[in-house]
Amino acid sequence: MRPRSVKLLGVAAGAGGAMLGAEEGPSSLRALGLLDRLRGAGWNVDDLGNIPGVYETTQITGPQATLKNLHNIVAVNRHTHAAVLGARKQAPDDFMLIVGGDHSLAIGTLGGLSDACERLGIVWIDAHADFNTPGSSPSGNIHGMCLAVACGDGHRDLIKIAASEPMVEEGDVRIFGLRDVDPGEQENLDESAVRFMTMDDWRRAGLIETTVDAVEELASRCDHVHLSFDIDALDADLVPGTGTPAPGGLTADHATQLLNALGRQGKLRSAEFVEYNPTIDQHSRTGRLTVELIATFMGALAECPP
Repeated sequence: MRPRSVKLLGVAAGAGGAMLGAEEGPSSLRALGLLDRLRGAGWNVDDLGNIPGVYETTQITGPQATLKNLHNIVAVNRHTHAAVLGARKQAPDDFMLIVGGDHSLAIGTLGGLSDACERLGIVWIDAHADFNTPGSSPSGNIHGMCLAVACGDGHRDLIKIAASEPMVEEGDVRIFGLRDVDPGEQENLDESAVRFMTMDDWRRAGLIETTVDAVEELASRCDHVHLSFDIDALDADLVPGTGTPAPGGLTADHATQLLNALGRQGKLRSAEFVEYNPTIDQHSRTGRLTVELIATFMGALAECPP
């Protein structure tokens, strides 16, 4: 069987969170051996490079509303949308792998994927729901609003990055691992059709079985199912190099087993791994673990028929 191909895109997004530094994530993951690990797993890698964070530092005139760095984040996500949409149109059979970068990059990612498919499904593994709106967010940080934007609730400049509106139907979203949700954000979730599980509920239901079943169910009606994996889904002690760590998350073994199972299942058509911040990491601990988790998932996926 010929080797499978992957389109690798880095998004140097850093202005969506409370601190800068995540924009260095894509280059740091490459320096830690990501490309070698992908090729070693049998992938033909088409490295598309990075959407540069310079787009976030370009001053764009106009009111910022209540959202921090709104116009700068709109700019980088427009470029991300174009890159993802172009890659999917050019090579629809290639797997799409995005590395970040803070989670605000998901607006461009999901917009590009949505515009390239008929119906998008999302598996969101994260300590946070990222389902705030401008009215509910206590911080104004857009990385905490990206999933709500994809579901059609948020600032118009962000929503209209994609031609599809919404980018994804709420009923086609599954969130796993929640343990740090703002009060207003929880209300938004409760009023939505999004299905979500706290970390404790997810453990009780079975981490692997529940997630694999969710992917299977989404794939039965969606022509593209995407994985969005925030490394703060892991326990805070394991990931010092992320901006919003939370205790009580996945162990490294559980994350490895989960990603191996999702890879072997072979139903996911794209994935993003986000929120690695090398500027606050401890001796690249978080970066090395992130590369290991990506390699586990992609290695298992490489064994599935295209």
